[in-house]
Amino acid sequence: MFSIAICDDLAADLACLQALCEDFARAHPELPLRVFAFASPYDLLDEADAHGGFDLYLLDILLPHLSGIALAQKIRQRGEAAEILFLTISREYALDTFSVKAAGYLVKPVQPEALERELLVCLQRLSPAQHPALLLKTRAGLRKVRLTELVLVESFNHTRVCTLSDGSVLETPATLASLYGQVKASGAFFMPPRAYIVNLAYVSGFSSSELQLASGKRVPIARGLSAKFKEAYLDYMC
Repeated sequence: MFSIAICDDLAADLACLQALCEDFARAHPELPLRVFAFASPYDLLDEADAHGGFDLYLLDILLPHLSGIALAQKIRQRGEAAEILFLTISREYALDTFSVKAAGYLVKPVQPEALERELLVCLQRLSPAQHPALLLKTRAGLRKVRLTELVLVESFNHTRVCTLSDGSVLETPATLASLYGQVKASGAFFMPPRAYIVNLAYVSGFSSSELQLASGKRVPIARGLSAKFKEAYLDYMC
């Protein structure tokens, strides 16, 4: 199930966009989605914090108090890799959309054919088969993290510290075992000792006693797991 958040302060435009997205959902049952409408960017951010964000955002650029571009920046600051489409009455804002890695923009009044075309492209990129993710409980709320973004999980007392590919970190109370249970099936993760989960994609080298990540960080390999790690790493690389 995909989630789409629409933000537009004009009630008529918001209702129209919601109806168009719901029409799209009925026309494409193979792409199940839920549509959420917000007249305020702050209401959208509150909901994202509470429930882990959305898969796709349709944001009006000319919002009061907080522009669509500024709203998108806050979404990116949350670490979301969501797809973002802007809604605008003028193409003059097109260049601004690149700064937040937007998928594109739609000119108002939005035409059904144009919306369908953009939604199909975005939802295909968001396919769970291509981008599996896990939902992390953090102090700031729930966060959806793509497995390809997760570099390392370290266990410290009652907290797990997750390092992401952009260098940011997230703390979660989830147990290491529960996290490993969510990522194990991908074949991209290994537990060298019990205190770590490592994404094999970020391993740059290893010896019988430790492995090195691309960032330079070194992680010990528990005694007796060296052969299993080597086998898992070679299977992943092949």
